[in-house]
Amino acid sequence: MPNANLKPEQTTGEEIGTDLGLFDNRVALNATLYQKSTTNQILPVSISGTTGYTQAVVNSGEVRNRGIELAATIMPIAQPEFGWSVVANWARNTNKVLSLYSGVERIVVGNYWSVNVTADVGQPYGNLVGTKWMRDDQGRIVVNNKGLPIRDSKQVVLGNYNPDWVGGITNTFTYKNLSLSFSFDGQMGGRVYSVTKWFGQYSGVLQATLQGRENNWNDSMVVRNAVYQNGTPDTTRVLAQDYWHNTFYAQEMGIVDATYLKLRELRLGYRLPPSAARFLGFSVVTVALVGHNLLLWAKQPTIDPETAFDTSNRQGVENGQLPTARSIGFTLSLRP
Repeated sequence: MPNANLKPEQTTGEEIGTDLGLFDNRVALNATLYQKSTTNQILPVSISGTTGYTQAVVNSGEVRNRGIELAATIMPIAQPEFGWSVVANWARNTNKVLSLYSGVERIVVGNYWSVNVTADVGQPYGNLVGTKWMRDDQGRIVVNNKGLPIRDSKQVVLGNYNPDWVGGITNTFTYKNLSLSFSFDGQMGGRVYSVTKWFGQYSGVLQATLQGRENNWNDSMVVRNAVYQNGTPDTTRVLAQDYWHNTFYAQEMGIVDATYLKLRELRLGYRLPPSAARFLGFSVVTVALVGHNLLLWAKQPTIDPETAFDTSNRQGVENGQLPTARSIGFTLSLRP
């Protein structure tokens, strides 16, 4: 439903920081603490279909962000012919939904394959809400008389896409006209809903689905740490194919840890001697071999967690995306 009274979002905040240069600026430190509150957020809310619409875009509530950002540049070695510099950064942000539109407790900001990305009052923005397996008081999975896990009908928070922290580090070495630099970055924590993993388990194409069919397709298995609804231990053997097909019915089977570390860039450069550069008509000529996204270490092996984020409200959902492309290239830099 169109909203003629829609207002722009507004963010107010406080920030305190420091910049320090020590030892003739061979050590530079930067630190920032901040708090920001965003009001009049533009979000969709569900409305009665009798209006002729299913959603209205409204100004809704307040979200608070608090965090710390740290950065450091260090030059352990600074000699005429050899140098080594390190640049590192680390940041942590926590957010909380303080209020929503007209007393609403939850707004669904995006959804895919029965998983909702929500804003819930009193909780961090970006919850992933879906279904889990039924469990007893000891956390054991409850199975039916066929030995298959039973889905709990309640929608629950399966995780949140916000990481605990993000960071990166770049090392640069120089020797005469040669330079070598490499940078790593990544994040710790956060959850992602991976449709690749969810469908991959259902169809049996992932390595994890070898459980129960190590020797043959028609091997059987007993669900680990499971009980019947009366509390007695599960002893029923199920066909592995039936078990993995059954995983399709609970979205928790698609939730993965988004922790990762990437070798983001590796660069080997050579600066031509001044005489050679002048001969070519330039003051400086530098050539370099550069590689991007060369290596990935992820806490789970199925996807590249970075591909589950874009510019929309529906963050933390990966839907069969290709991994971030690895590239190797050659650069030529000229200065008149």
